[in-house]
Amino acid sequence: MGKVGDKMYKKILIAVDGSEISKVVFERGIEISKREGSQAAVIAVVDTTTMYNFAAASEMNPSFLNVQAQVLRDQEMAMRKFISSLKEYCDYGFEEEVRTGIPNKEIIAYAEKWKADLLVVGSYGKGGWVSEFLFGTTAEKLIRTAKTDVLVVKCKGEKE
Repeated sequence: MGKVGDKMYKKILIAVDGSEISKVVFERGIEISKREGSQAAVIAVVDTTTMYNFAAASEMNPSFLNVQAQVLRDQEMAMRKFISSLKEYCDYGFEEEVRTGIPNKEIIAYAEKWKADLLVVGSYGKGGWVSEFLFGTTAEKLIRTAKTDVLVVKCKGEKE
């Protein structure tokens, strides 16, 4: 540890996915930021792992690609709106980032660029149990790959 009076966490990155659960994650991250007097940032990632992934993308029907692009734009707008709703009831300033891609990879990339000391994530998100079973949770992947501390917020209703 540093000198007496040093902040333990200077930069706290809070990952949200637009779900009700991520509101709890946000509140916990902001609570820690206030207590530590830390900078806070919120990141949301439009998850492309759920989109169709064909090897021969160049052979896809152009109208399908247009629909897919519109879905991604709509999801990005929804994430931005969600973060705006968090700002409306929060009295603590924070930076915001919305990205498109694979959530754990985008969160790690931003955390490293922003030099986060702590990542705050939910134990599970809106992907559902099928996604969790097939791919693992984003939280699990972050725990394994992050170069910093990761706080996993256990969500209400989850098995103890």
